[in-house]
Amino acid sequence: MGFLTEWISHIITFILLAVVIELILPNGSFQKYVKMVVGLLLIVVIFSPIFRLFTGDVEKMIASFQKTEMVQNESIENEIEKKKTEIQASQHAYILEQMAVQMKTVVAEELMRTYGLTIADLSFVIAKKNEIQIPQDIEKINVVLTNEQDERAISTIKPIDVHISSDQTNEETTDLATFLASKWEVDEKKIAVQLERRE
Repeated sequence: MGFLTEWISHIITFILLAVVIELILPNGSFQKYVKMVVGLLLIVVIFSPIFRLFTGDVEKMIASFQKTEMVQNESIENEIEKKKTEIQASQHAYILEQMAVQMKTVVAEELMRTYGLTIADLSFVIAKKNEIQIPQDIEKINVVLTNEQDERAISTIKPIDVHISSDQTNEETTDLATFLASKWEVDEKKIAVQLERRE
């Protein structure tokens, strides 16, 4: 923008100077030569940006254009990569959520009939990788079981009785882990069962 204002001010200054010269010169044959020279100089002043372009370092200008283009391309690539990562993360979250729903559905009826328990919570621990492969990269499945049938139907808060150090509870959680592993077709070592007994 500064270059444009400088160029226009040069043209205006030169035109004013040409008018003053024309007014100072006496009428005669010499005046038409002066007008021709002033006209040629005005053309030079008008086309000076083009001359400056050709006299400048063209390679430097091209390099600067290429550099700005490379920086823009790099920032666009970074933005695309960031969006791709965000989309993949949301896809993985959605897949895990749908897996959890399906896994609950597969065992819900038999779990209630055999053990009198329902799945209160089901969560996954996933390996930290750039490219996650589900279900291969699931390191652990955390299952919280409760004897409540429908937790939404609770009108008052009931105390939770959690048995932590009991051999019977350990055997029961192992038995439940084995049951869940067989139904879900996963390694039993990947399943961590937590029981919440409610009165």
